Amino acid sequence: MKLFKKKKQSFKKQWKKSDYCKFNLIIHNNKLLIGKRNQSIIKSDDSIVKLTPIEIATAARRLLPSRAKRQHIALTLPSSEFVATSLNLPAIAAQNLENVVNLQRETLLPGVTEPLLLAVQAPLEGERTIALWLPLKRAEELWQAFKQVGLFLRCIIPRPLIAFPPKKSTPYFVYDEDNNNITGVEWSSGVIKNWLHVPKIDRENQNFEEQFEEALLTFRDIQQNWKTNLKDWNKLTKLPPKAYDYAFTPPSASAFLSNKVKKKNTTRISLLILLVVASLGGGASYAIDYKKGLEEQLVKLKKRTLNISRLRAEVGEIKENIGAITNFPNQPLIIILNSLNQMIPEDSWLVGFRIEGGKIKFEGYSQNPTALIEILNKIPQIYQIEQNRGTTTELGRKELRFGISFKLKGYDLASYWTEYFPKKR
Repeated sequence: MKLFKKKKQSFKKQWKKSDYCKFNLIIHNNKLLIGKRNQSIIKSDDSIVKLTPIEIATAARRLLPSRAKRQHIALTLPSSEFVATSLNLPAIAAQNLENVVNLQRETLLPGVTEPLLLAVQAPLEGERTIALWLPLKRAEELWQAFKQVGLFLRCIIPRPLIAFPPKKSTPYFVYDEDNNNITGVEWSSGVIKNWLHVPKIDRENQNFEEQFEEALLTFRDIQQNWKTNLKDWNKLTKLPPKAYDYAFTPPSASAFLSNKVKKKNTTRISLLILLVVASLGGGASYAIDYKKGLEEQLVKLKKRTLNISRLRAEVGEIKENIGAITNFPNQPLIIILNSLNQMIPEDSWLVGFRIEGGKIKFEGYSQNPTALIEILNKIPQIYQIEQNRGTTTELGRKELRFGISFKLKGYDLASYWTEYFPKKR
């Protein structure tokens, strides 16, 4: 569970810098642009027509360099693609904000039955919560279209949000206008405070126009950024970090990244097993060479003497010397590591492993460390399974850091040490 230090703090996991998108594509009317370069998505000048996902993806493929195939891409859509709702919630709701807002969906969006993606952040104290919605079908169709042309669509973001300033505490107002819509967004302390969206056709009504102008006047005392044409967007190549807090990730993109992490963790376990096998193989090779050397000495002794009693004594001495190696307590590490690899769930992985005196300690990350102890109890070669450190949370992770130890059954190092090295205890 993620802890919250302040009410203003975002309720959900923050994006890491390593997750930021390399390319930011902006749609304005029927144009797709990145920096000063732009590409017509459709030949028609009719910007009222909703652009199809494959039209957008094909234009992106023509506009982006070939190296973009291996990079994450953010797609910035016009505000008309999204729906904004506002509601008042108690401060305690911030800790489970997304679930609370989803429970209010039928009230906020009556009559809407299609699945929706939600982007929301904890509001300023005493302020309304602004929630943004995007049809899941639209997000998935865009992801599939980009995949079809060999590109990876990481996230989708409303266009006004990429004009946010870098400073978190500065009150700011973004005015975004295209051929069909006007959107005004007030931003403060890293969250959306107000969202005003108006189709231009509604401004033909005189009463509505007067109300709209009055609404704009409420923002006159704060810093403003007006974006009214295509050229106003051609310098925005990188997204401001806070825009990612309202990013919509298509479920297929999340599943792809999750599978990638699982494969990486599986590879780590396999490498760990190989390292253990290699170390054990090196030890066994040394023991074999040592034994072989002792046996060669025994052959030479047989040739130098005919004294049977002396030869027997020397043979016994050699066997005694070899006993420290041949009688070393067995540690079935390969069996145990294979069992761990098969039984530990995919949302858990190890980051540290140590064995000493028949006791194994390992550390890792898991969403449910307690469940791992129940799994370990099913391995017959081990016992006395317990947590050797408390679980902790780390910034940027939803998994808990844990430490678990257990002992190998039948591993009696104390008796072995007493028998072969009594003076070194």
